[in-house]
Amino acid sequence: MTPSSPSPTPDLHQAWHHAAAFLNLTAPVTVAWHHGVGGRTLSGPAATAEGAPVWLRVMSAPQPGGKVWEGPALADALLGGAVPRPRLLAEHTWGTGPVFQALLWERLPGTAVSQTPDLAGPVENDTRWWHDLRRALAALRATPVPEGRQVFSQAFVHRIPRYIPEIADAEVDLNVRTWTAAHGDLHWANLTRDPLMLLDWEGWGLAPLGYDAAVLHAYALPEPETAAEVRSPFADLLESDEGRLAHLIICAEIVQAAERDPLHARLAPHARSFALRLLATPR
Repeated sequence: MTPSSPSPTPDLHQAWHHAAAFLNLTAPVTVAWHHGVGGRTLSGPAATAEGAPVWLRVMSAPQPGGKVWEGPALADALLGGAVPRPRLLAEHTWGTGPVFQALLWERLPGTAVSQTPDLAGPVENDTRWWHDLRRALAALRATPVPEGRQVFSQAFVHRIPRYIPEIADAEVDLNVRTWTAAHGDLHWANLTRDPLMLLDWEGWGLAPLGYDAAVLHAYALPEPETAAEVRSPFADLLESDEGRLAHLIICAEIVQAAERDPLHARLAPHARSFALRLLATPR
């Protein structure tokens, strides 16, 4: 039997321009591209025929469907106005093996808190910003989630001692007591200021109570002042038993991802150190 040739890498730049033409958009001569993790997505600014600024993202996949493919449209349909996010304007899919999905959002006046999921230095968000974020996450937690849509499963939670073995030694109860709707990837590049917006809803779904706050805190660990700012408004979540487990989960996820990319490699020592401090704290 002749071995099959590897599938060619999808040309996302070509796909992006195809989607822009299909949606009757104009693009800058030089597009400021934003590449997604893993090379599966490509995003950039464009404008409608009327001149309105928009944001176009293209994703490739072996076939349509699944959590990431369906997430943005479900978020647009199910999340209320209390969860601030860009408005989804149009969707276009095409192709067979791979297939492409183009999503068109309104472009917002705000700026991302960070250009990367972690932080290059302390951030300065005012009291109002933190109040609005807390209110948005409370509204999100109250949102019904379609059956089977989860950020990760209980089975995954039971595997986290593989990445931080001391969790098993401490005999931590890994059974999630409360699952609530969560963004699932609430790091600093997915938040804007002036105004506050929550971006990138591909992976949202059920997660342990406190998970979003724990993710934001974990990605701030290299900046102790900002990490303390996260703990203050979310103390009721993060200092509970559920929040402790959510923290251990995201710390294990960061350690697991450290072998795949430099971002998590630089975060992993902070995440591991914080997890060990949690385990050493009497309950």
